[in-house]
Amino acid sequence: MTTLADLRMNIRQILRTPPPALKYVLPGLLAGTVGSLIAPGGLGKTTLLTQICGAIACGQPVLGGALDGTDRSPAKVALFLAEETLAVMHHKVHEATEQLASSMASRSREDRHALLELLDANLGMYPMGGHGSLVRMGDGTKEYRLLVELCKGARLIVFDPLRQFHEGDEIDTAFMTAVVMQFQRLARETGSAVLLAHHANRSSISSGTGEQVGASRGCTALTDGVRWQANLSPVSESLANEFGIDRADLRQFVRFDISKSNYSGPRDTVVLRKAPQSGMMSLWVPNQPSTRAVTPRKRAGATQ
Repeated sequence: MTTLADLRMNIRQILRTPPPALKYVLPGLLAGTVGSLIAPGGLGKTTLLTQICGAIACGQPVLGGALDGTDRSPAKVALFLAEETLAVMHHKVHEATEQLASSMASRSREDRHALLELLDANLGMYPMGGHGSLVRMGDGTKEYRLLVELCKGARLIVFDPLRQFHEGDEIDTAFMTAVVMQFQRLARETGSAVLLAHHANRSSISSGTGEQVGASRGCTALTDGVRWQANLSPVSESLANEFGIDRADLRQFVRFDISKSNYSGPRDTVVLRKAPQSGMMSLWVPNQPSTRAVTPRKRAGATQ
């Protein structure tokens, strides 16, 4: 059992050795820490998470390089989807893989085969629609021990949505703090970054402030407890003007903002375009070289 004495830093040793390089899984999201992705229902967060996990699993750029971490080598990921069925994810995996294949420099049969081999080896995807009880975060349960085993060696572990992985009241600060601590334990025991998908609150949706750190539903314990928060939200008309987007096409676009990052500086707003049929997202780079979207604007109020 770890004691406080065990955790005391050896200052002499620390000052005699250079600090280790920090390992970012996504921009600002450190390995071994917990982050969250906040979005309104139906905006595409499960699709985005599938794309992120697929890219990391096969070592390809994440959304055109906009969301790359420091290590771009292929890595194991685990994606637990409490509300999705096998049939739905069957479609999403096909669509995400086709997008990955289409972005490869070479599309030879050998390269496509290598891509499929990496996805098969590294992409641990668990559609759990109707089986949410299979994941229990309680200390010492057999479900938790199995979860740790499944996630060992993963660079990223995703839970979508958070609400399906606990049974408490989201406005109870003490309870939600304990929930975050359970996921922090998983991050510590596996060395992985843990990402919790969560819904935006009504206020942020109605006011159009979904990119802000306070957009998370429930009490502030989740936002306070995680070390990193990203927000997926609709594109406003003013942002559309900056990024050269026609008002008639607004529904095809979403914005991605890192609203909290304890271990890095502010990041730029990223705009993503959704494919009409599949909903797969790609980095939006407008044709006009003069627009500010080529060098995305700094998002005001980024939290550290």
